[in-house]
Amino acid sequence: MENSCDLLIVVPARSGSKGVPDKNIRLLGGKPLLSWTAQAITNASVPNSLALLSTDSEIYAEVGRRSGLTVPFLRPASYATDGASSIQVLEHALSWFRQQYSYLPAWTMLLQPTSPFRSPTIIRQAMDMIQDDSADAVIGCKPIFRDLTTLFRCDAGFLQPLDTAAPTQSSRQQTQALLTPNGAMYLCKTAFLLAHQSFYPSKTAPLTMGAVQSLDIDTEEDWAMAEAFIKQGLV
Repeated sequence: MENSCDLLIVVPARSGSKGVPDKNIRLLGGKPLLSWTAQAITNASVPNSLALLSTDSEIYAEVGRRSGLTVPFLRPASYATDGASSIQVLEHALSWFRQQYSYLPAWTMLLQPTSPFRSPTIIRQAMDMIQDDSADAVIGCKPIFRDLTTLFRCDAGFLQPLDTAAPTQSSRQQTQALLTPNGAMYLCKTAFLLAHQSFYPSKTAPLTMGAVQSLDIDTEEDWAMAEAFIKQGLV
């Protein structure tokens, strides 16, 4: 690279999906699923960044290259199993980066191709949030308009609320939205990520996204929803 790389963007796409076989290269709206994320990265135009595809498949690698991603290696089989974590995938990519360039990027971003509708604006916004030094990580989240009194565990076959200290609050207007990670965006300072093997330092900022951008494709039903969003012009 001619310039120093401040941000490493990793797009993980292993070939062993079971819920939706070969979903990462299956055509959605006329292009491979992983190409949606690759295009968002290209359109975000984050300076001093490198976007690479981490895959165990040469077929996937070729799709990634055609989509504009760098594919400098094939991921070892031990990092492409059901049990392999996203942190392990990032550690492997960062190890390659350090061997290649003799330093580490300041930030590492994980963009899963199963969240195809995450926009370029979200990528740029996450970088703005972490570059102003108010956050050590930025996580994509979706709001849940539920009170803890209406979230339950099933204990011995019966519902048990997480919060029994207050009356059940069922009105959306009465509740403050809870936030849950949506899988679409993980951005963290590289030093913390490697030291703690976690995306969640104490100063982790949420980047709230709507239902369409938060869609995470794991099943055929999710795929049908994605196709419906496209058909309705929502993306």
